[in-house]
Amino acid sequence: MEPSVAAGVAVVEALLSAGVQRIVLSPGSRSAPLARAVAALEASGVVNLSVRVDERSAGFLALGMAKAGSAPVAVMCTSGTAVANLMPAAVEAHYAGVPLVIVTADRPPELRGRGASQTIDQVGFFDRVVVGSRDLAVPEDAEWSASPVVDLVQMAVRTRAPVHLNIPFRPPLVGALERSDSASPPGAIAVTSSSNSAAPDPEATRGSASALAGAARGAFLVGDLDVGDDDVRRWIHDLADERGWPIVAEASSGMLGQPGVVPGGTAMLSDPVRREQLRADLVVTVGPFGLDRGVLAWVRSAQRHVAIRLRPRTDPPDPLATAEVVVDHIPSLTAVTPDPSWRSVWNDDVPAPPLTWSPEAVAGTVWRQMERDDLLVVASSTAVRALAAAARGPGPRVIANRGANGIDGLVSTAWGAADVCSARTVALLGDLAFLHDTNGLLVPAAEPRPDLTFVIVDNNGGGIFASLEQGAAQYADTFERVFATPHDRDLVDILAAHQVLADVVTDTDTLADALTGGSGVRAVVARLPRGQF
Repeated sequence: MEPSVAAGVAVVEALLSAGVQRIVLSPGSRSAPLARAVAALEASGVVNLSVRVDERSAGFLALGMAKAGSAPVAVMCTSGTAVANLMPAAVEAHYAGVPLVIVTADRPPELRGRGASQTIDQVGFFDRVVVGSRDLAVPEDAEWSASPVVDLVQMAVRTRAPVHLNIPFRPPLVGALERSDSASPPGAIAVTSSSNSAAPDPEATRGSASALAGAARGAFLVGDLDVGDDDVRRWIHDLADERGWPIVAEASSGMLGQPGVVPGGTAMLSDPVRREQLRADLVVTVGPFGLDRGVLAWVRSAQRHVAIRLRPRTDPPDPLATAEVVVDHIPSLTAVTPDPSWRSVWNDDVPAPPLTWSPEAVAGTVWRQMERDDLLVVASSTAVRALAAAARGPGPRVIANRGANGIDGLVSTAWGAADVCSARTVALLGDLAFLHDTNGLLVPAAEPRPDLTFVIVDNNGGGIFASLEQGAAQYADTFERVFATPHDRDLVDILAAHQVLADVVTDTDTLADALTGGSGVRAVVARLPRGQF
């Protein structure tokens, strides 16, 4: 085989041997050795390939697969600005602790820094957000080896973080394909799951006990957890029950609607009077948190705050800088006599679920229509807050891009999650989050369609800003143009252009009906009056 062609096969086989089972690819010339190798191996049934025309959407597709499947996923692209379009997904993977394997094709060294077409400086391009990167030698050079590929994938899995592999190719970029004689069979190298699922180990965490001693009036605040963190959730439940502590859960905790979790707890804390009544001796936060200002004010008011970080490579989950200690594991807690009145204080005046047509009503209806094994992908901004406020009773699993909390790439993230999920998947998005990634619907006809329903809350613009300082009446002269940014588009027409059928609903009954039927990729547009956020 030609050196570049042989290298493409060797790299893909090394990815498979290291435990990568899914690869997302965008078309390009310089990446041809990789593309043809993946396509050939898919035909042999040893890898799952997804193709997208837009690199940014491809990156988020791979991210969604890795988040929902708790396994490393590779995304490949050609050289030049294609590489830069993977940065948003890489940033989210870094801050969310996701094992994303970024593989970029490059020009050989003699073409770098000389104004060659579609050539930028790709070496170390992602170094601020990856835990490891390698710029391989040109394949025809004597010292060339694909062994760093396995090392990088193992690093991504071990640290729950993204990595970057840059590969320069010289022409010819295509030719006859053969399997590498030295390649290990897929799955030959064992990898550990990227899911945390770390059960409490009192002996290993004894040093944390003193920091968490006492505090009869304590509480848990649970932020973003991974799909596989069930042992962490059980530990929180058991300890809260033993101590009589309430649990306040954000939407992507995976704990909404469960016993011991305060219904609408995050919304309750938006009331300053209730916040004062619910001031805690100790708040133990688990995972990244802080979507609601009321919740942040409550944490700040606590006498003590201890933060638990379950993703060691990410920033410490202490946005207020109030934690007296941040621990990187599930700590042990010393025994304490519960205060029998403490939890009852939380159960007084629990806010009722919203009845009027609103983002909260939409989120609550979606929640009630889903089964426990279903998967709900929820967007940042209004949607994730509305879900936390409205969810009541048992509901589906929930994931969100809570690493950097952006609204970009969510159509693709949801599609990727649905691809690896055997049950029904619903994505709850705002209109701007949907419009930000309509390219995620530009899926080639040959690609499979999962069971995925998009529920899009359409209030014609950036509604969340109305609840912030810039939405005050004295700033009305600038609000519409630079904050609300009304798009004035018919989302049904946009969906139709992408060959996605959509229902329009204007109340909870028709929304519930729309969610009960259909399969494949479809959409429900929940229209709200302009100005209702």
